[in-house]
Amino acid sequence: MNLDLQYLNGIENKNPAELLKNPRFLEAQKLFFDTVSSLGGEVDFDIADMREVHAVASLWKDIDGKRVLDLGCGSVDEYVLEDTFRDRYPPFFAEMLVRLGAEVTGVDIRDNEKASYIHRTIDLTQPDWIETLEPPYDVIACLSLFNAPGSPFENDADLCHQLMNDMHTLLIEDGLLIATLRDELKKPEEYVKKYGFEILHKHGNCVWAKKE
Repeated sequence: MNLDLQYLNGIENKNPAELLKNPRFLEAQKLFFDTVSSLGGEVDFDIADMREVHAVASLWKDIDGKRVLDLGCGSVDEYVLEDTFRDRYPPFFAEMLVRLGAEVTGVDIRDNEKASYIHRTIDLTQPDWIETLEPPYDVIACLSLFNAPGSPFENDADLCHQLMNDMHTLLIEDGLLIATLRDELKKPEEYVKKYGFEILHKHGNCVWAKKE
């Protein structure tokens, strides 16, 4: 899996407005807006907080044909948080990757009958959840679980421990994990290393890590 570290390094410590001069970012941003529109919603676009856009831009055309597992992928069904489309956790990332040619399986506790990817309605807190999947995967994304308000993982270290181990099991050798970690982690490099991952890049609380 070829990760565009040049792109990721280029978004660090810059005025967010400079991203508007980056062709890769602009392509990924357009894909994001097209995906939001196709899902029937609208979002306020905060250029400083673009985890789906940056993740897609870092993978881009190399994701074509790859097997991706998106944990906590989201759904277009109603979700009780705030009354905005983004806060309902639609499956932005899964749908964007499908458009780039990836073979995507999305896992969420909510159904999504309109998914263009393979949607599995699974409770990730159950110990046997991985038995319903077909590993291995080239990429695993976990962008909305560990630090999401109200998530069962938010304050449960044991659940986080189990999921980190499960993700390592489900990935191919040298597979890529893209995850948003809990904000309070002081040493994310040490945290992911004890589960067999090496951080390749960190942007805020989002890490790109390789399975060792």
